[in-house]
Amino acid sequence: MRRNIRVNNAVAYTPEISRRCVAYHEAGHAAAIYLLNRIRNIPPLLFNLRFSVIHSDTVTDFQTAYENYIACIEGGRLLHTLPDTLDDFRYISVENGQDWIRTRENLLNAFDADMINLLAGSLAEAKFVAEMDDEIFTYRLVDPPALENYGGSFDLALIEDYLQRYSPDQQTRDQKLNQLHQVAFNFINDYHNWRAISKLAEFILAADKDTICSEEVATILGE
Repeated sequence: MRRNIRVNNAVAYTPEISRRCVAYHEAGHAAAIYLLNRIRNIPPLLFNLRFSVIHSDTVTDFQTAYENYIACIEGGRLLHTLPDTLDDFRYISVENGQDWIRTRENLLNAFDADMINLLAGSLAEAKFVAEMDDEIFTYRLVDPPALENYGGSFDLALIEDYLQRYSPDQQTRDQKLNQLHQVAFNFINDYHNWRAISKLAEFILAADKDTICSEEVATILGE
């Protein structure tokens, strides 16, 4: 899970707003991993939020610095190696806590969870921007293609890889994406979840650290 370097609306952001966008983006990912995986009876994951800026002596303007900002979650996915199809669950590696995947239903649960968690980051950033601009955060305004405007290009490409393994049929893939997008949107837009995401984002900003571990995330979200 990685917030892509370039975003279409970065030019309109101040440095402080850009930091907040990144914090809310990663908080959305992390909250979904921690809270939604637990609801889906998925074993806890150990992951890290990493933040870094690529420094360069030639960086003289904010736009260039913003485009070089990278944030990612290491270890946040359940499936690090995707099977060719959902019927290949027997060949899933048992490393990294994947030994719970014993049936096709387990594998489908992991597929869905990973894709929802990937969508959650851009949706959280989009909700933050909407509230900042006094706009209504609606499902139709943040459909999957629109998430590229909120640092989602990398995650959307990864989701497409999941969908290709999910089904060879385009209509089936589209239906699955719309279904999971609705789940992710509802999670982000829930009042209590949004309070938790906002709390985590503010912690990320205040901590101002290169790395935040899943134990810290659990402490914040569990309070």
